[in-house]
Amino acid sequence: MSAGMSQFEAVLRQMRAGFLAELPERCDRLEDSVLALERGQSSQDAYQELYRNVHSLKGSGGTFGLSIVTSICHQFENFLTETAGRYTQAFGSAALGYIDLLRRAAELAARDKPDYAPIEASLERMRQAMLRSRSAVLIADSSATMRGLYQQILHDLPLQISVVDNGMAALDRLLHQPFDLLIAARELDGLNALAVVAALRASNHHNRDIPVILISSSQDDLPAHLRIHRRVPRDRNLAESLPREVGEAIRPA
Repeated sequence: MSAGMSQFEAVLRQMRAGFLAELPERCDRLEDSVLALERGQSSQDAYQELYRNVHSLKGSGGTFGLSIVTSICHQFENFLTETAGRYTQAFGSAALGYIDLLRRAAELAARDKPDYAPIEASLERMRQAMLRSRSAVLIADSSATMRGLYQQILHDLPLQISVVDNGMAALDRLLHQPFDLLIAARELDGLNALAVVAALRASNHHNRDIPVILISSSQDDLPAHLRIHRRVPRDRNLAESLPREVGEAIRPA
């Protein structure tokens, strides 16, 4: 190994040690931002600072070969994206949980042979809990292009999205799996959306009362007994109107 390479590695080790020494203090700043969000103080500024600092830590973890720090921060970033604007006590508890994992990672990384398995297990449990907190949405559209577009438009919302390409498949899923919302194009192969909703409303399944968003530019009156939550036109405003209506539909009462 050349002298230049040895010197570079020595400098990198020194920088890594410095990063780990500073990490507890940086965690303190993250915690201050979380508490500020819970108190509702300058929420937008506190959120931006929190997200920026988590993103910075993720990059530093990659630079210094600390993949566990990168993994924690990556999941933390996803959590912040999904919960933006909803700074409840549950938000605070989860955010502080990620910060606690970063503190533990800093302690372990200073050891000769750190065992990150407990942290990785905690991360997986938190990931599963975050998935369970998402609303389950079924999208029914016979156009593959439109199905992809819906998923792209709704990517940033806290949703578990399932898709089907025809009315019979939609009804089958609705009668066998729990969903919080149905988004359906009016015209579907096999069985149109109004027929699907009529059958669902007449069933005894617990999905019978879920809200329905109909994607249709038709202005025809909709049967009142179908209880269509909203009709969203398939037009150039879809990227704005659909997330708004979905957010309204899944918002807790």
